[in-house]
Amino acid sequence: MFKKLEKYLFYLLLFSIPFQTRKILWYEGWRFNEWTSVSIYFTDVLFFILFLFWLYNSFLSTTPKVKSKKLKIKSAIQNFKVYEYFLIIFLAVSAISITNSTNPIVSWFQWLKLLEFSVFYWYLVNYALKKFGLYNSFLAIFVGGIFQSVIAIIQFFKQSSTGLRFLGESIINSDLSGIASFYLPTGEKVIRVYGTTPHPNVLAVYLFLALFSFYFIYLYSRLHSEHQPLADSWDVKSRWDHVPLRDKVTLVFYGVLLLAFLTTFSRTIIFVWFASFCLRVIIIRLRRNYRLSFGTKDGRKRIKAILLVSFCVLVIFSSFYFNEIKVRLTISGEDQAIELRTFYAKESLKIGFNLFGVGIGNFVGWLAENKSNLPNYTYQPVHNIYLLVYSETGVLGILSFVVFLIYIIKDFILKTNLQRPYQLSFLVFFCSLLFIGFFDHLFLTIQQGSLVLWGSLGILTFISNSDII
Repeated sequence: MFKKLEKYLFYLLLFSIPFQTRKILWYEGWRFNEWTSVSIYFTDVLFFILFLFWLYNSFLSTTPKVKSKKLKIKSAIQNFKVYEYFLIIFLAVSAISITNSTNPIVSWFQWLKLLEFSVFYWYLVNYALKKFGLYNSFLAIFVGGIFQSVIAIIQFFKQSSTGLRFLGESIINSDLSGIASFYLPTGEKVIRVYGTTPHPNVLAVYLFLALFSFYFIYLYSRLHSEHQPLADSWDVKSRWDHVPLRDKVTLVFYGVLLLAFLTTFSRTIIFVWFASFCLRVIIIRLRRNYRLSFGTKDGRKRIKAILLVSFCVLVIFSSFYFNEIKVRLTISGEDQAIELRTFYAKESLKIGFNLFGVGIGNFVGWLAENKSNLPNYTYQPVHNIYLLVYSETGVLGILSFVVFLIYIIKDFILKTNLQRPYQLSFLVFFCSLLFIGFFDHLFLTIQQGSLVLWGSLGILTFISNSDII
């Protein structure tokens, strides 16, 4: 009973990543600011319960001698990889940076969040993905993406929220200010979709992950079906092998997912998806072992189906919403999004050479202190995760963070040698997230974005340690 409960709670966590359901515990002053507040999310509670399961099953489910438990812990520490030491250094530097913070409450909260996501990463690598399987994990994300897509499409056609406040859906309406939107030449206001996330870019990132999940489920897992699964990772798939309509239904859901992804009108993320899609196609044609994998009758059929559905959705969406696309593709120096990103980048560099920065989670507080006459909506983190890490945790923070990422990617390439298409594909996906990080702060400051980043880090490390999908 408890094993099933743990399994379904894990799948629920992956499904619930986009939910904004939370309890705001504290914020400074009389005016609420998202970036100087303390909240606990539904997904925090889910992960805490799963963490207790992990702790119990790893150390408390049996009653070995204390000496045996100590040996188990010692062995885990000795097996630490180089990149994990840099993660610990990053955690330590971030903690030390709090001494420079003007708002220690927010900084300590943000450090605890960083610790939580680091533990989430270790949980995935060392326990969850081994126990629950990679296939079913991607399936849960794909189903979550379909759910968000339905909500997003309804929001797009209604141009307002759907009333799912209990899931954290934002109140959106054309009459409200501060909503992510743009205007057509006719003066008509077009609201971008949110799903149950706090911003269209956050929804786009989760749908980007859900799109990869589809490619894994529909294509990559079929190409390597000769492998024996971990745990029960193929149980769901094998039960439905006799259903002839399953693949067709999956492709329909892919079309819905892609349509919703486009309605976010997230320029950078949609461009990254398209570029990474094309890059995979080019590399597959260049590498002989990839061509052999996709050269089977079933492989060619599935690739053609994906290309056909993608082409149809892109053509239909472009035909009906050409003017909207044209407006979003028109970028000028006077675009507020561009101006604000440039402003935040310049401000973050004014901190100069600093070993420990202004304190983790304190960029907004530092900005408010140094630029007290700005409109309230402008007090946001710098829209670049690397500049954000540098400004808040200093030179030591950004060095340890970047080296951590470099060593993870290096370890992945050396261990897998990118022999299988899904290994290359997920590396391209992960590097796409790092590229998006140059233009947004969501991977470090927003619950949903952080879960996507650290979850992807966990999957990348897990794949590098296992040849089984």
